[in-house]
Order: sequence, then C-alpha cells, then structure tokens
Amino acid sequence: MVQKYFNQLNYTLGNEDTSVDVELIKRLGSQRVFSVAGCGSRSFPLLESASSVDLVDVSQYQLSLCRLREALYSNLTFNEFLLFFDYPPYHGQNNTFERKRIFRSLELESSDRDFFRNIFEEISWESLLYQGKWERTFQKMSYVLRGLLGKNYKKIFEFHDLDEQIYFFENEFSKLKWNSLLFLLGNKSVFNALLYKGDFIEKNVEENHFEYYQTSFNQLFLNNLARSSFFAHLCFFGKITHSDGNPIEAIESNFLAVKDKLESGAKITYHQGDLVGLLGSKEFENKYDFLGLSDVPSYFKGDLEKTFLQTIRSSLQEGGIICLRNYLRIPNSNNSGFEDITHQFQSLFLNEKVGVYRFQILKKI
Repeated sequence: MVQKYFNQLNYTLGNEDTSVDVELIKRLGSQRVFSVAGCGSRSFPLLESASSVDLVDVSQYQLSLCRLREALYSNLTFNEFLLFFDYPPYHGQNNTFERKRIFRSLELESSDRDFFRNIFEEISWESLLYQGKWERTFQKMSYVLRGLLGKNYKKIFEFHDLDEQIYFFENEFSKLKWNSLLFLLGNKSVFNALLYKGDFIEKNVEENHFEYYQTSFNQLFLNNLARSSFFAHLCFFGKITHSDGNPIEAIESNFLAVKDKLESGAKITYHQGDLVGLLGSKEFENKYDFLGLSDVPSYFKGDLEKTFLQTIRSSLQEGGIICLRNYLRIPNSNNSGFEDITHQFQSLFLNEKVGVYRFQILKKI
C-alpha cells in the first residue's frame, strides 16, 4: 500500500517542552494567547493558565490533528487520553481495539474524520504519537545512537538523583562515542537528507553545528533528569518508555485543567495561514497579551526576517509578550518598541527538557 495520508503530518508528538510556556503565562498573568498550533501538544496545555488560545498553522493537516486533540479532551478521561496515544503506562500493550472504539465515538468534522480514518487504516490502528515526519526522523536516529553507544546508553535514564546523573555523565558516559555521534548526526547535511529536504535553517550563531548540539545536550543532562525528558527518550529509544518522560499534555493536572477550561467555555480558534500576515492585519489589532511563535522566525529570511516584529507588534496589547524559540539562528529583526526581558526567566529555561532552543522573551513597550 502507498502510505499517502499519515505522510502529511509533520508533527504528532511535538518538539517542544510546553511546560515552559505554561509557566511563563502563569507568571505573567497572560489570558489571550496566540500560538503556533503544531500538533496541539504545544498549544492546548496553555489553557491551564490562559482563558483563550488562537492557533495558527500553514498546514490544514496539523490543524486537523489539533481538532482531534480538542475532541479527545472533551470526551475522554485522562487515562483514556493516555491510552489513545499509547503514552506510558499504556505503551506496552495492544490498544488498537480501544483506539478504534474511541475514534468512532468522537464528533469530528467529516473531512477530519475521513483523514484520520484513512491514517488509522494505513497504520493498522496503531497510535498517532510517533507518526509525524519529525518523530519518525528521530526514531531513525535512535537506531544509530543505540548502535554507536552500545549497551551503556540506557544507564543515563536510571538516575533519580541529578547529582548522581551529572557524575555519571561527566565521568563514566562514553564521551568519545557521544561526541562522535553528535558530529555524525548533528549536522546540516544529515537533517536536510532526513527531514528538511534542503530547507534547513541558515545558521547564524557562532558555534558550529557540533558545538551547538554539544552545548544543548550538556544543558539538558546537567540540569534535568534524562528520564524526565520526552526528547531524550525519543533520541535514545525512539519512543517514551515510562511515565516520567511524558510531556505536559500527558500530565494529569494539566490535562484536567485544560479539560475543565474547555467544558467551561474557554475558546479555541483555528487559523490556517501565515502567522505574520494574520497578526499584522487590522482584525488582530490589540488582541493578544502573549504570542508563542515557536521557532518559526528562525526560518525567516530577507525582509521578512528584518520586519516581522514590527509587523506583528500591533496585535499585542501594551505590555504583551512574544516568546521566541531560536534554533541555530537568532532572527536579525528590528526590535524597537520591545524590551528584552529574557534574563528574568533564565532559571526556567535551564530546566527546559528539549535543550536545543535559545529562548528570547520580548515585551511590548
């Protein structure tokens, strides 16, 4: 069978630790939030603290996946949600029968229902969680990682004490093999071949690719337990292997808070298109107090890179916040009319569980 449906999805688990954004919104008291949609795992958890979230994506299929997630929040218990996605502790069993039953019970737009029914039939009703192009890329990389590191690769996930993990990482972890792996996999040509198809970010940070990823993983393993990072699980195992690694959407307190907000009438609004064009339009003037732009601006070039902050500034209320995740590239943009307050949240960013992003928090003045 030609697998043509699930190949439309770029992200299904997601590539960001959204607990950072949830905490930012909580500390700032933000209520009206605009967020890059992704697959929904980076955006729905924001409702724990916000009163409304507007989602944007250029892909209709990613928005379809967000609408599916919204239906799951509205109709499932927490444990049913975990089971549907094969999140631990439901990852080691056959959940296909229950997944099919749950899916058939959901109220979905007909186009979304047809799209996901075709996907599920292609993958024999297995979970969607690792079916995105990004997730499948890291599953491939995990095979290489395990082959190069040998049997020792699992040990870093056994620690419950950070000091013990740091000692192991600095003194017993095979640095020669690890650095060879980062050099082999952490470069532009590999990512272009596996994922970006020639559209990989044009790096402008001072470090070379190897140094960048070495710094990123050092930050991850010296500030967080590896077992608590879904990204580390994906890199090493190709999947999340136990509940300690579940992302925030699979944490009960967040799930129940989001579910309660949706049941109480909190609004999710979907927009397909270019986020800069949308936010720069008259319709969105003074509408938001928090913009979560993911790492999208790291891909901007030319005039768009230089002007996007000024274009979207009108959509923010006075004192509103922009959260950028810069990846390999710091956008060279005109940031007049903004105050950089990144330093106020450095301790929060150190505990972020992906590690490859350089955060920038801008406040409208």
